[in-house]
Amino acid sequence: MNNTKNAIMVTLFACTGQGKNHYTLASIDRQIELLSDKHKIDVGRRWVFQCLRDLIDAGYINRKSRYKKSTEGQSRRRSSMLVFTIKGLQYLSARMVEGSRRALNAVLRYVTGDDKRWPQLPDLVNQLDEPVDNELLGWLKQTIVGIADKRKL
Repeated sequence: MNNTKNAIMVTLFACTGQGKNHYTLASIDRQIELLSDKHKIDVGRRWVFQCLRDLIDAGYINRKSRYKKSTEGQSRRRSSMLVFTIKGLQYLSARMVEGSRRALNAVLRYVTGDDKRWPQLPDLVNQLDEPVDNELLGWLKQTIVGIADKRKL
């Protein structure tokens, strides 16, 4: 992973409030501004979109498109919600990003609970295109609980 993608990962994590939220709503323009200010990296919009696509393909983050209906009934696109997968938080934790281990533990607790808000388990393990059967879901929850117990949440 190149320096820009590393910087985007750190920037997106900072936009989640150091892990206080499971997601960020930061627009591409805001991400470019933060990359320039905090990391001294000047990139264009297309490169940020490509880096985000690469991070999604690698399984580090997921995206959920958002739309808002106007009073006339027309849909207007809004900035996407970006969520870190467990793999993405493990990546940040391995690089000693402050707050990433706490966020990883929070996501593990979140997944093992009965919370029905977005992101759901398939979003966090990067299985968006495949339906999750109940047997796999049970096994995955047991595995995550085992990881959580080892970390002594």
